[in-house]
Amino acid sequence: MEIKYTGVPVRSVHALTAQESSKAIGQLVDVDNFFELDSADLSSLATALSAAAERAKLRDSQMSRSDLAALAAKLSERLFGLGYELGKLAHDAEIPATDDPEWLVRAAQATDFINGKANNPFALLSQEQLSLIAYDEGGTFTVNERKAAAMETSRRYCEWSVYICRKMDAERQSNGNSAESLQEILSYYRGLPAIEEAQFGNYEVAIMMQLNATEIDWPEFNVSLVDMVANKWPEQERTAANLELDNEPSSS
Repeated sequence: MEIKYTGVPVRSVHALTAQESSKAIGQLVDVDNFFELDSADLSSLATALSAAAERAKLRDSQMSRSDLAALAAKLSERLFGLGYELGKLAHDAEIPATDDPEWLVRAAQATDFINGKANNPFALLSQEQLSLIAYDEGGTFTVNERKAAAMETSRRYCEWSVYICRKMDAERQSNGNSAESLQEILSYYRGLPAIEEAQFGNYEVAIMMQLNATEIDWPEFNVSLVDMVANKWPEQERTAANLELDNEPSSS
């Protein structure tokens, strides 16, 4: 049986079109075009993402993959670790420095989402846009906005990891190898924003070794590449993403 991924695809900013971005979040335009448009023509979120994209571009150009991975771990700890819990009252009370009513509502919704009272306001953003919010250190987005963006990223990754692990198993049982699935994993990781791709280390080596192998011992394979896919994402983020199953707004 053919297994297909039906979730939100991970797509590089360079693969997005203005039409897709506009359809997803109203006036928000393609990130690729941010640098060519006057800020007066952009929504407040698009303007904020434009500035965040500039900061991310500079950061990515100055840091190695290992440096980006270390930074990602540090930022994830701030959003999901003990420090966040100790400062939760302040985070929930934080208001973005703007008079834009739409932004104020969106930030409030992010806080409500984290507290199980609303849907995620960033659920329709692209992976690139989620990354710009979650890993931005410019002070533009509130902590809870960044956490909401990170939780949506984690939700999508958890969904994809379940899909790809099942596909690998089914493919191997069908024809004795998982070459198609391995190529899909390779493409998926390569399509991630740089700071997210960095969190998977030298994944290319592990995947290419499996692709070049004529026979794969399944138990050993299961604890190597499959574990990387299923468990590589930070534990606290995966836990938060799983909790989203119960994080729907009350109907009462």
